[in-house]
Amino acid sequence: MPFKTYRRPVFPVESPGDVAALVELLVPAATDEQLRNTLCDHFAYVAGAHPEWFRPHQERVILELLGGFSVTFDTMSVLFRGAPDNCVEHLIARPRLRLDALAAIGTEPALTAAADLARGQGDASELEDIGFWTPPSGPLRQRFSSHRLAVERRPVADLAGLLAAEHPVGLPLDRVVRDPETTPVSWHFLSLRAAALPGVPAWPADLLHLVETNLGWGVTGAVGEDGRWHGESVEAEGAPDDEDERVNDEGDGRAMVVLRPYDDTLLYCNSHIMSTPDVFGTVGGPPIGVYSNPSCRSCHRLMFHVATVTNHIRGDGDGFRSLYICEDCHLTTSAASNWN
Repeated sequence: MPFKTYRRPVFPVESPGDVAALVELLVPAATDEQLRNTLCDHFAYVAGAHPEWFRPHQERVILELLGGFSVTFDTMSVLFRGAPDNCVEHLIARPRLRLDALAAIGTEPALTAAADLARGQGDASELEDIGFWTPPSGPLRQRFSSHRLAVERRPVADLAGLLAAEHPVGLPLDRVVRDPETTPVSWHFLSLRAAALPGVPAWPADLLHLVETNLGWGVTGAVGEDGRWHGESVEAEGAPDDEDERVNDEGDGRAMVVLRPYDDTLLYCNSHIMSTPDVFGTVGGPPIGVYSNPSCRSCHRLMFHVATVTNHIRGDGDGFRSLYICEDCHLTTSAASNWN
């Protein structure tokens, strides 16, 4: 079983019957924080490898056992997806509002109810943190793909191999930005071929670029048909540190990425799959939610989360690097955050 937890005890998760046993443990977990944390790891594996094993228990967990079900939102958004309307009615009637559970269900009634509640309380920040935009009217809009793919890094032999890769790591900056002499972009992490990303909105260029600047925590640029950034702006946090400035040498960290399905060939640990050898992140799924997710500088709508990787994919910086787009304004943002 490709599953690892640092919490104890460890329960088997090798059959539908094992998942049924995990669900029964949610009863004592309601008053046992250690057990809740342990089960979080187990259910993350179920969501990634065998979500169908949870489906028969979905309604009972929402209606009766939610107090013991403490999981990350990416796990919840897989396991609760499509739950019936009586679950929505139950969540609305609960004394303690659970907007995250409504959003995770993802049906029209659930998203409408969550949006109405968020507008009524005048604060949509909780929903934005998990990747949902609350429009002035109507249901929530999910701003990420429900299709999750693991990001696996593989070496390439030379620049020719890098340029031929479907998803390259470490491109020369002149392949990423229109004016490398004046751009604030100083580092290329990863490019993803738009056509290979299920659930991602149409994009005017073949590649979407995840980059970084030494001037701050976030950088936004416009993109045309050539795919290269222009009109960059930086979300700065203090003055740049010359000692930390990075030079995007062509041979430094050169590699390519292969996108793997979420299944039982990955190693699930601490509610994520990044302990799998050579796996450094995820395409699709909700944003990590550690810091506020960016809104488009033009239309001000919450941007669409494309991917999050760790800095180790190219060995620079510290923490997560996330790629967002506004498909209508053709703007893209690369955001950085420290470990949570």
